[in-house]
Amino acid sequence: MDTSDAKFVGSLSRRGLGIFMSRVLPAAPIAAYLNGMTVGVAGQDGLLAVGAVLPFIILGLGIAYPYLVLRFLMRSALLPRQDDRPGDRLARILRLPWRGAFYSSVFAWTMGGFAFALPVCLYFDKPLNRVVIGTIVGVCCGVVLMFPIGLGLEKLLFPVALQERKAHPNALLAGGGVFWPRQSWFLPFTFVASLLATVMLGSSVVAVKLMNYREALRAEITADGGGHSAAKLQELGSTLFTELAFALPWVCGLVLILPGITAWLLARRQAEGAAAVRVAIEGLAAGRITAPEWVSTDEIGELSAQLNNLLSRLRQIPETLHSSATRLVAAGKDLTDANSEQEQSLNQQAAAIQETQVTSQEIKQTSQMTAERAEAMLRVAKRAEELGHEGEAAIEQSMVGLSAFQQFVEAMQEKLNRLAESASQIGDITEAVKDMADQSNLLAVNAAIEAARAGEEGKGFAVLAREVRALADQSVKSTTRIRNILNEVIEAIEAAATMAAQGSRDIADGLDQMRASSNSLRELSRLSQENSAAMRQIVAAVSQQNAGISQIFGAIADLSQIMDSTLKRLESTQQATGTLHAVSTEVSEMARRFTVN
Repeated sequence: MDTSDAKFVGSLSRRGLGIFMSRVLPAAPIAAYLNGMTVGVAGQDGLLAVGAVLPFIILGLGIAYPYLVLRFLMRSALLPRQDDRPGDRLARILRLPWRGAFYSSVFAWTMGGFAFALPVCLYFDKPLNRVVIGTIVGVCCGVVLMFPIGLGLEKLLFPVALQERKAHPNALLAGGGVFWPRQSWFLPFTFVASLLATVMLGSSVVAVKLMNYREALRAEITADGGGHSAAKLQELGSTLFTELAFALPWVCGLVLILPGITAWLLARRQAEGAAAVRVAIEGLAAGRITAPEWVSTDEIGELSAQLNNLLSRLRQIPETLHSSATRLVAAGKDLTDANSEQEQSLNQQAAAIQETQVTSQEIKQTSQMTAERAEAMLRVAKRAEELGHEGEAAIEQSMVGLSAFQQFVEAMQEKLNRLAESASQIGDITEAVKDMADQSNLLAVNAAIEAARAGEEGKGFAVLAREVRALADQSVKSTTRIRNILNEVIEAIEAAATMAAQGSRDIADGLDQMRASSNSLRELSRLSQENSAAMRQIVAAVSQQNAGISQIFGAIADLSQIMDSTLKRLESTQQATGTLHAVSTEVSEMARRFTVN
């Protein structure tokens, strides 16, 4: 239900008015008659006064006024405020019954006593000071009836207060004053106030009656001179007894019934509060966490609030246990699955680590071989560098030798050319000799002819001519052979010159090639030097790599040991997971024993 709705407040105000009227209407005629007696109007006059005045008072002060007061107070207490803190609205609701009882009952009865006594005194010509006594009677009735009205309103507002308590179970209430009843003073105050009010009511009635009859007796004695005093006194005593016999039972009834009803209501209120607390405690003992269905301003209400706070904390325990157990079961299952997966993963990792260890061993060996080969290559590079330097020097020497040989060949070619020229000149000379031999032969032939002509005188000359001719023939033959030899020599010289020229050209080409080779060899030497430097860097890098691989190999070995240790710990974790599952099951069973309402 929406307790802050205006329609609900109006309905609650009407029900509060019903409670007020149920307590007030039965006592109103009696209280009005007693009020009339206190102002000196009794018997038929008293009944006439009650019938004439009381209905208007009931309409004004018994219906309209309390309804307006209760509606105003309920709206003020029930409607929420912007600055409300948790518990503020509940404190207003708990004060509301006693504020409503006080402002509706005491004020209404006080004004009602005054409103009844004043017209009665005026109509029956009674002293106006009796109005004060009538007002006191109204105050006494209002005080006596305030307690059952307050208890009735408290019972009416109890569901609203209980709902507000459930909305803010941990709110701390801080209250005090006359509208915040506590058992330490409320019960004695109720009895004392009720008793004093009823005693004052009865005393007022008796005192007023005695005063009335005292005045009447004095007037009679003064008028009769004392002759009939005894009879008159007896008559007045009988009349007083008759009137008091009618009034005192009502007064005694009010003295006994109203405080008794109030005490019964208070006792029932305490019993209901104690029963609500007892039910909550018994439920807690049985495992049912149920908040006590009670809220009030007294010690039982405080006990209920503290028990509610305790139960709120206890209510969190099974919920937390159940939630924790559920999470533990789920976590245990997840942990078991994770352990299984981790075990498989670790086994795979262990196998991979073993393979990695073997591979790293092979890599280590390969790295060592690479380092050795790199060192060998470094030595080869150094040797190549040395050979490059040696080859470069040899080429330089070869180029020097070839240059000298080229010069020698060129000189030899020049000499051969000169020799060819000389041979040509010799050929020319030989040709001249041949010509001379031919001429000599011709001369010898001519001489022989002449000798033949001369006869005997010419025989000697003929012999000489024959000898000359023979020498000329030999000279021709010799010149022919010399010519042939010179031709062969010239051809040989020309061939040698040609070969020398070709050799010179070949040597020049060789020198060019040697120069190119020298340049290439220099470049090769430079590359060998660079290669040697690179090989040194490679050797250093391979050495570092070998050291790193050794560290990796050691780390893999350590990792293998750690993996073995992890597998052993994983077995312990699986055992702990089983224990965790068992404990979570026990916690879950323990949490199920409690029923949270």
